Amino acid sequence: MAKKKELDEVYYLGYFKKLYESWEESTHKMMDVWFNSPLMERAVEKSSEFKDYVQDFMERSLEQRNIPERNEMDKLLNTIDSLEVKIAKLEEKIENLESEPEKSSPKPKSKTKPKNKTAKSKDQKS
Repeated sequence: MAKKKELDEVYYLGYFKKLYESWEESTHKMMDVWFNSPLMERAVEKSSEFKDYVQDFMERSLEQRNIPERNEMDKLLNTIDSLEVKIAKLEEKIENLESEPEKSSPKPKSKTKPKNKTAKSKDQKS
């Protein structure tokens, strides 16, 4: 009885395998005919033309409404990003300058020597 059950399963699975192979072969033939058809070429061409028409229509509509296009927005975002980087660098430089203990600008030494104060103070005491 177990062997009969195994044989039934093999035949059952074999049936679905043949069904799948038949479906695959017929689908392959159908797709081959469809993709090699001049109608398919024309449909793809018209679809592309329609897409271009819609794109052109949208661009003209947005242009009339003074709405920026995608490439203009991308350019603006890139400019903002670069400005943010530059500002961060400048802020860092400012912080570094503020935190330095005046090493960058030492006090200028006077060129003339100061007069001897001790001599004056002795003169004043007497």
